[in-house]
Amino acid sequence: MLKYLGETGTNEAEMQSIVYEAGFQYAFPKEVENEASKIKREISQGEILKRRDFRKTTTFTIDPVDAKDFDDAISLRNLTDGNFEVGVHIADVSHFVKEDSLLDEEALKRATSIYLVDRTVPMLPEILSNDLCSLKPNEDKLTFSAVFVLSPSGKIISEWFGKTIIHSQKRFTYEEGQEILNKKSGLYYSLLNILNQLAYKLRDQKFAAGAISFE
Repeated sequence: MLKYLGETGTNEAEMQSIVYEAGFQYAFPKEVENEASKIKREISQGEILKRRDFRKTTTFTIDPVDAKDFDDAISLRNLTDGNFEVGVHIADVSHFVKEDSLLDEEALKRATSIYLVDRTVPMLPEILSNDLCSLKPNEDKLTFSAVFVLSPSGKIISEWFGKTIIHSQKRFTYEEGQEILNKKSGLYYSLLNILNQLAYKLRDQKFAAGAISFE
């Protein structure tokens, strides 16, 4: 099959040629798009009751400024005993993409999303990659989470893994988060500062245990 990509040397033609020369496709098969369009957008009360509810726990995403989708978020809750509950939440794609479905088979063929200089060729149709499975702020989202209770020194007191529902309050960029930490003031500064301190303590523990910084 022949396809006209545009005039040689133009950005659009060169970007498309990279994708096609590597054996990938931009467009999804029509039957895959049709299957994606039939996915129910509403989250049933029955589904919520099956999950641990984090919607009242402060949660946000932190991504590059040009990120197109937001598939992971972090939450923090100060506990009455002085410890911290830290949650890492990943979009629960498996809720929408069922095993052996057309969507599943297409995702298996693609294996991953492709990130070019000026665009992304997603592994899943846009309704999933940029909407249902994107942890956008101010929306209830289904997730799979790793939740840890940490002491102020970074010691893991307990851990839990399972299906959850979250409601992100804010989409941070890396630059915004760093600016708030540098100024020591701003939206969610205290939470960002606690997470930052815990991250450094965990990093120190990791290197003390023999980890290598390949950078």
